[in-house]
Amino acid sequence: MSSRKLHLTPRDFEITFRDKLSGFVKKKIIDFNFLARKLSVNERDEILLKITNTLLNFQVIKAGKHRQLQWERGWAENLEAIRNKNYDSLTPRYFGKYDVVRWRQEFIRPLSANFEYSMLAIIEYWLFDKYLSSYKSIYEFGCGTGHNLLRVREINPKAEIFGLDWAKSSQEIIKMMSVKLSDPLLFAKNFNFFKPDKSFKLNKNSAIFTVAALEQIGEDFNPFIKYLLDQKPKICIHIEPVAELLDEDNLVDFLSLLYFKKRNYLSGFLTKLRELEKKRKIKIHKAQRTFIGSLYIEGYAVIIWSPRMEKR
Repeated sequence: MSSRKLHLTPRDFEITFRDKLSGFVKKKIIDFNFLARKLSVNERDEILLKITNTLLNFQVIKAGKHRQLQWERGWAENLEAIRNKNYDSLTPRYFGKYDVVRWRQEFIRPLSANFEYSMLAIIEYWLFDKYLSSYKSIYEFGCGTGHNLLRVREINPKAEIFGLDWAKSSQEIIKMMSVKLSDPLLFAKNFNFFKPDKSFKLNKNSAIFTVAALEQIGEDFNPFIKYLLDQKPKICIHIEPVAELLDEDNLVDFLSLLYFKKRNYLSGFLTKLRELEKKRKIKIHKAQRTFIGSLYIEGYAVIIWSPRMEKR
């Protein structure tokens, strides 16, 4: 390959994640065959100009509770496609919209299919394989089409897996998945981050995770944190945009931070968790960036924490 070509290896991900990967995850990386190309100076300038123009001139849609109907309609489109036997429609349609991705604070142009989606999959395989293989109950909040639940099932074939989302069409998709996959331990539940159902109790010694779901709630994360503190899952894993972990002195990061603000994405979540840790309410196990993202944002940072059990 020329000097401008990239072929990402398991070692590249180990260096970037600052962690050793299992043989299972390394094989996934090899199978995905991550091929990409570095950008020229002119191409990089064009990308930076595109992002800047969007930030200055376009009225992008802000995230928040007002968008529930839009998400209901969006997942309903996936549901209809699945009913028509198009099972590839589990993948949300916002993946692959742009021909560049973020990697280690730069932009690269994928040469392999489904590059960004596969990069997210590797983050999930890494974390699920390391933390979720032995739990008997696992919950994804804000699960959308349930596509992330399939990777949990690969890692943990015996767990009860729950997909929760505020869109009712999401529950219909997961019910169909349960039937098609002959998976009686796959469940669906309606759940609203802004108004958590306190009557929905998590099983003891359970795990929860979110993937680009808290992204949509801006600063309104306190009701969900309180819900988790009350329910006391053993571990909470979040793959989300986390502004506190980016470098505002780096131009590529800085543009991501501006885009977070313009879209009203998750803001202050890690700061709140750090405050709770100082009060000994929780324990933060990991808070790090993955250096992986899309055109406009680096949106796949990792936070892992646990509520502290009260001494009796």
